[in-house]
Amino acid sequence: MDDIYKTYPHSPPHYFVSNATYIVTGSTLYNKRLLTGNERKSLVLNVLFERTAYFGWILEAWAVLENHYHFIARAPENAHTLANLMRQFHSKTTVMLNKLDKQMGRQVWHNYWDTCVKHETSYYARLHYIHLNPVKHGMVENAEDYPFCSYRWFLEKTDETFRDTVISQPIDRVNVADDFD
Repeated sequence: MDDIYKTYPHSPPHYFVSNATYIVTGSTLYNKRLLTGNERKSLVLNVLFERTAYFGWILEAWAVLENHYHFIARAPENAHTLANLMRQFHSKTTVMLNKLDKQMGRQVWHNYWDTCVKHETSYYARLHYIHLNPVKHGMVENAEDYPFCSYRWFLEKTDETFRDTVISQPIDRVNVADDFD
């Protein structure tokens, strides 16, 4: 499948590469804290798991906070499915959140930004960054204690050498849309 760079009106451009690794960030409209409480974050996370699996994307890291999310996933052969994955993810979570809040018709999500990760050290640093995102935003002191990110799963499920490589990566130079305080 050919790699394609595609732009959409009023949206960031998207670069589709088969079997590549992507970091995706999305935010609520006006950065409103609509994902307060465990039920809302769980809802968003469960739909993320379901939609990525449905489209054949392999999740490698995730963090859902009160007004944004990040995830890293490996694309399937057809990376163009990212647009449908995100459309369905945002649509389903919007309907469910609006039902919970009795706010039918409310726009929940502003947009999403994706980047194709091309360098190994950048990949490791971004994994580390997402795992520590709840700490960065003051949700917890230890990312292991935050149930809506992948850090505990990462510590329990990954090989020690890989884990040490990721954890040793500095994150101070990671360039990710994350001005959501």
